[in-house]
Amino acid sequence: MIPRSSSYKVAYISYLTHGRASEALKDPSERIGYLIWQISQAYTLRFERALRPLGLTQAQFSTLVRLSLDGPLSSAELARRCGVTAQSMGTALRSLVERGLVERHPHPTHGKIIEMCVTAAGEALAQQGETALEPCEQETLEPFLPHEQELVRAHLRRMLGALNAPALGPGNGSQYDGT
Repeated sequence: MIPRSSSYKVAYISYLTHGRASEALKDPSERIGYLIWQISQAYTLRFERALRPLGLTQAQFSTLVRLSLDGPLSSAELARRCGVTAQSMGTALRSLVERGLVERHPHPTHGKIIEMCVTAAGEALAQQGETALEPCEQETLEPFLPHEQELVRAHLRRMLGALNAPALGPGNGSQYDGT
């Protein structure tokens, strides 16, 4: 008997199962998760490119916007609403505090809680970020008619809500607030 290498055995097993295995596989472009991932990758690249001149990352921008909209929040609550880990939020906040865009203040009634508050400079930078991102939004939604654009947003919010995403925040139809 001729000794067979392990790579030969793997190749032989692959040969035997190729037909059956390939029948069970789906083209990735047929999977919603794959499509969302691909869209996310393409959009994130544009998003980060638009924010780079402002010296902001996606996490920092989202933090400034969330604080501007929701007011003072603890770091933990901010992380939940932005849909990031506490560690990622800590990194984003550290930079924003150092730059004077966010301030830390004691919670008015809970002695152990520190709230994050956006400064006027932080709000102004968030507004600049919104302006910088407008072309990204337009490019992304360009294939859709105006009424379809709202449907795309509504369907994406519904998907996030179904996945119980607190990043939607209160009042956006997610399970986060029971709506």
